[in-house]
Amino acid sequence: MGRRRKIRYQACSVEVTSAGLLRFRFRWKTPDGVASRFAEATALGDTHENRRRVERQAELMGAEIRAGTFDYLKWFPNGNRAAEYLCATGAPPQPAKGVRTDSWTVRRYYGEWIERKTAPVIRASAARDYRSHFRNYILGLLGEVALEDLSLAHLEDLRTEMRKRGLSEKTIRNVIDASFRAMVRDAEGDDLAVSFPFPKMRWPEKIVPGPSPFTEEERDNILGYFRARRWKVGGFNDTRPHYPYFAFLYTLFFTGMRPSELVAVRVGSVNLHARTLQVERSRHLGAEAAPKTLRARRTVRLTNGNVEVLQPAIELKAKPQDYLFKNVWNQPIEPANFYDLFRDAQRALAISPLRDLYSAKDTYISLALTNDVSLTWLSEQTGVAVATLLKHYGRFIHSSQADDLEMSKIEAPKRSKMVQIGHRIGHRRPAREKVP
Repeated sequence: MGRRRKIRYQACSVEVTSAGLLRFRFRWKTPDGVASRFAEATALGDTHENRRRVERQAELMGAEIRAGTFDYLKWFPNGNRAAEYLCATGAPPQPAKGVRTDSWTVRRYYGEWIERKTAPVIRASAARDYRSHFRNYILGLLGEVALEDLSLAHLEDLRTEMRKRGLSEKTIRNVIDASFRAMVRDAEGDDLAVSFPFPKMRWPEKIVPGPSPFTEEERDNILGYFRARRWKVGGFNDTRPHYPYFAFLYTLFFTGMRPSELVAVRVGSVNLHARTLQVERSRHLGAEAAPKTLRARRTVRLTNGNVEVLQPAIELKAKPQDYLFKNVWNQPIEPANFYDLFRDAQRALAISPLRDLYSAKDTYISLALTNDVSLTWLSEQTGVAVATLLKHYGRFIHSSQADDLEMSKIEAPKRSKMVQIGHRIGHRRPAREKVP
């Protein structure tokens, strides 16, 4: 791929994308007054005539930006951020030619729908993905399409356009078959005239990577690293150990809990005498919600070693509503930030391949199955259905000794009833009777 060529102007520039299309780049204020970078693609190829045309438009936009009179919606009525400006002004979207004004378009319904999709109604991560997917991919291409006219061809066009941008199949499916589908499904529930072509879409089979557990030695080395590590908390040489990091990771490795569940645990949810921990909520992107499933609301049993590790982690004057695990700034641990520390530890210990925090859960389950722990008990402990455990972790059920025993039965030589007769193999001949 060649290097992108960029024609620069003051306040606005024109660049050639990897797909050979011309695109504007400029800085302007978002509706909330924050300066931001904008990238608005055109449908024009990189030809001499098209370039001159786009360059003239860039000069005009640059002049308006410098003068402070730039109107985003005038230049890009269907732009990537048009929905933000329309919501800020309260003005209804301008229909394109040939679009009925009495119908609910994708853009019009999205403006109302997204206002309802906030925490705690849905998870903060889902709300973030909805806004990102519609702003970056859906509204620019299908914003003016009426919901009742939405067809399989529209979805195929959206998929083709996203593939041209080099997006992975997983991302494309998340945009179309998760975010877009969720909005149209809700529109159908609001008794609007809606076409629902999503079941007609055909997707390539998913390639789901299997679990990647650590060995016991790798697990112990990582825990030793966090136990001895000193963390920077202030000035250039201001470092100190932080025991809650070690206790948090130890509990991940020895309970099989999800990181989002463990960071939300409060002091009042832990009973060290009964050796139990109650999972009542999960935390992600700073927002808390109930666990995803009823099975995930459970009582987790703690090992004796885990109880000993947790005792120093609970402060003497801690209140029941205080978080059990906090970072060096006395705030709840965020899994995304802790993953950076976890990855650095693996690099320092030369552990390969690098794994994420969910591998702590993989390690717990794989070792439990290898040591013949009851599937029913393990399902209650981890909040994972027995069928799911067998599907993803079934290969860890058989120990190496059991595998060797079964393989020896296959490889054991059989006693042959055949004998060599010259160069052929045949049955043993019966002994001849002696003639008296």
